[in-house]
Amino acid sequence: MTPMWWGAMIGAGCAVIRHAWAPPTPSLQWSLGRLHEPRDPTGPVSRGALRRTSWWRPDSTDLAVTGRDDATFAFQVVVMPLALVTVVVTWWLALVWLGLAASSTVWVVAVLAAVAVGLVMPGILLRREAHRRRLAFGHALSAFLDLVSVLLAGGAGLETSLTAAADAGDGWAFSLLRNELVRARARRRSPWDGFAELGRRLGVGELVDLAATVQLAGTHGARVRQSLTARAAAVRDRHLAQVEADAQAATERMGLPMVLVFIGFVALLGYPALTSILGGL
Repeated sequence: MTPMWWGAMIGAGCAVIRHAWAPPTPSLQWSLGRLHEPRDPTGPVSRGALRRTSWWRPDSTDLAVTGRDDATFAFQVVVMPLALVTVVVTWWLALVWLGLAASSTVWVVAVLAAVAVGLVMPGILLRREAHRRRLAFGHALSAFLDLVSVLLAGGAGLETSLTAAADAGDGWAFSLLRNELVRARARRRSPWDGFAELGRRLGVGELVDLAATVQLAGTHGARVRQSLTARAAAVRDRHLAQVEADAQAATERMGLPMVLVFIGFVALLGYPALTSILGGL
C-alpha cells in the first residue's frame, strides 16, 4: 500500500477518535424544551433528555443496559477497524511472500471493506447485546413482581416486600433493583419513581409501565397486589411471545444454508452436462 492510503486511514482514525470523545452538542429543539420543563434534580429523567444519534454514538440506553460507557465504545470503534485491516495486510504480505498476490486494487477494496465493517460492527453488536439483556431483565422483573405479590399476600408491607424480593435474587437485574431501592430510600422518594427512572435509563419500557400502573392504582385505591400480579403476567406473556418469535426467525434462517447447499449440488451435477452440450454444438 502506498503512503497516501496509510495517511488516509490514519486521518480517518483520528477523525473517528475526535468525534467519539467529543461531548454531544444539544440541539435547538432540546434547549428550548428544557426551558419549559420543571427543574427537579431528584425527579425522574425528563423526556427531553439528550440522546446520541450518530452511528459512533449509540443510544445511551444501550450503553447503560450493557454497563458500558462512551469511552469503551469509542475504543472498540477505533480498534476493530485497525484489527481487521491488520488481518487483511497480513494476508496480503503472506500471499506476496508466496508469489500469489492479487492486484493492488483488490487489496485496496479489501482494506476499505474491512474499515467499513469494523466501524459498523461495534454498533450492531452493542444493539444485539442490549436486546438480550433487556429480555433477561424482563424475565427477572416478572419473577421479582411474583415474589412481591406473594409477600404482600402473606401480610408484609409494600416496602418490606420490595426489599425482600430484591434481596432474593443474585443476578445483575436484581442488583440494579436493590440499588434503586436503596437510592430511593436515601432520597426519601417513592420506589416507583426510582423504578421509572431506572426504566428510562435502561430503555426497559416494562419498568416504566409498572411504575405508572402502581401509582395509578394507589391513587384510585385499587389493590397494589392485583396490579403487580397483572403486570407480572403481562411482562411474562410479552417476553414469551418475543422468545417464540426469535426462535421462529432462527428456524427460518437455518433453512437458508440447506437451500444454498442444494443449489450448489444441482449446479455441480448440471455443469458437466451443460459443458458437454455446449461442446457438442
